[in-house]
Amino acid sequence: YVTGFPDAPITVTEAPGEEEVRLEVGDRLVAAVRLASSELQQATVETTQACHLPVSQDGVPLIGPIPGVSGAFIASGHSCWGILNAPATGLAMSQLLIDGRSECLDLSAFDPARLL
Repeated sequence: YVTGFPDAPITVTEAPGEEEVRLEVGDRLVAAVRLASSELQQATVETTQACHLPVSQDGVPLIGPIPGVSGAFIASGHSCWGILNAPATGLAMSQLLIDGRSECLDLSAFDPARLL
């Protein structure tokens, strides 16, 4: 798994699965990995894909109830740290949904209401 070089922020218009795969960006990533790892110099690229990294306006993830929408919650905006933070976010969200509050993590810094 290799993640790419981020582009400037945009408003996403593509539907899921319709993201543009730019071959020149993939080639740059392959070259960078081959420079960084002698183990991967001869590795075969099995899949090339593109995705968007959701980021909030202030760069801090949104985790918690969506203000003004009863029963709706969000856990998004982790950018490239989503894979790393997913276990903790999932645990915090499960506690929030089941118990009404997160015991494993203070979610106040991630409150979606801060952007309203």
